[in-house]
Amino acid sequence: MEWSFGVRTHAVLSVSFLAAAAAQSSPEQALTALKAGNERFTKDQCIVQQTHDRVRRTLAEGQKPFAIVLSCADSRVPPEHVFDVGLGDLFVVRVAGNVCDTDMLASVEYAAEHLGSQLCVVLGHEACGAVKAAATLDPAAVSRASPAVQALLQRIEPAVRRARSMSTAPESILACAEAENAQQTVVDALRQSSILRGLATKGRFKIVAARYHLDKGDVEWLPERPFDVSPAPVAHEAPHQSNCAPHVALERLQQGHRRFRAGAAPIAEIDHIRREKLTEGQHPVAIVVTCSDSRVAPEHLFDCGLGELFVVRVAGNVLNEDVQASIEYAAEHTGASLVVVMGHSGCGAVKAACAATEPGHGAHAHDHGPNLTALLAKLAPTVETARRDRLAGDALVECAIERNVLAFLTTLRGKSSIVKHLEHDGQLTMLGAVYQLDTGDVRWLIDAEQAAAAPGVETAPRKSAAPAPAKPDEHGRAQPAAPAPGHTPRH
Repeated sequence: MEWSFGVRTHAVLSVSFLAAAAAQSSPEQALTALKAGNERFTKDQCIVQQTHDRVRRTLAEGQKPFAIVLSCADSRVPPEHVFDVGLGDLFVVRVAGNVCDTDMLASVEYAAEHLGSQLCVVLGHEACGAVKAAATLDPAAVSRASPAVQALLQRIEPAVRRARSMSTAPESILACAEAENAQQTVVDALRQSSILRGLATKGRFKIVAARYHLDKGDVEWLPERPFDVSPAPVAHEAPHQSNCAPHVALERLQQGHRRFRAGAAPIAEIDHIRREKLTEGQHPVAIVVTCSDSRVAPEHLFDCGLGELFVVRVAGNVLNEDVQASIEYAAEHTGASLVVVMGHSGCGAVKAACAATEPGHGAHAHDHGPNLTALLAKLAPTVETARRDRLAGDALVECAIERNVLAFLTTLRGKSSIVKHLEHDGQLTMLGAVYQLDTGDVRWLIDAEQAAAAPGVETAPRKSAAPAPAKPDEHGRAQPAAPAPGHTPRH
């Protein structure tokens, strides 16, 4: 017997499915579903989520996530695992320090207004590196940080000041600042977005703050505060040491993706033993930058557990200062040696950008709020370059999705001296990819810089193949896949 609701399809009827189905009808029921999922997670009773090809084909037709989670990029806090949900359930926005800028806000607005998600959870967490940096760095140290990191820390600093006014013990100040930062993001989102305020007034949207505890795995739901519409307040580099070589990190992602594609039982570690180990710090093997789309959950796609991926997510996987700062922080301070920028087929943000740049669309610019309009403007240049190839319809969208990924890599190298230096020294590798919703394939892309480093490699990535599956050795054991084209291992 098969049960389906919206775009979700499960082979068996489960408590998780019933909760998710009910969660579509109101913010309160969505919150109840998330609480139930987190309770299963804390008790090591997570339900094996369905990721087989039938589910993927159904999700390729559209998404209807029952909740939005705006959380930190920290590898130990993957929302899909923390709330025990599968593909298509959550629209996830992730950036270091779970701060709110216009692109993060546009992502939330898109899910609330166009996908019908009625609940947004701003999820801070225990031992947040970004909050700790804002609380402990002296002015001299901050001045040595990149402009992007400085801007991110400035967003968190008001929460630190409020925490200091409420507590004196250093440990208490940090915990209080993490909670205050989550609460501040809630206030910022409502203050800056007339769209979210309007939906909230009609009872069709609710945004709440929470804080995740690394050791026990439970989510502490913070008390709701009255919304204040008053104006917002004005708001030592450690030596780099990689957790593993970039090509080893890539092999781990490829192996996990093969398990995902095969529909095999996940082996990702998300139990209480793993959570206890991670209280001492995070050492992710890779940084993944991808879209907020609920169907593109990196921890599921690469079968990764807690602490393995530092994930940055924003609609259309666009590059802004906070996204850049998140990548720089992870590359410099967590030991991650691989950056994967991953677009996906059927990206709603890219489709909207294609529609917005059609001749004569200017008269309909009011169709989107100012934040979403600004986000789409970031995608417009790659759409225009694709349009010059006389493409239209699905072909235009597909090409724009791919070029958006490659443009991200090029722009990041130009803007971030930190990333460029680490990449030049062989301590960091950056790769582009596109995830195919219906088949579950990840197609790896070759950008211009990688092609220049490897003469003879074709630079038309749309026709490049995904990494080859592992071949068994003489004993029948799977061997690691070769690194993606253009990748140079670090020695």
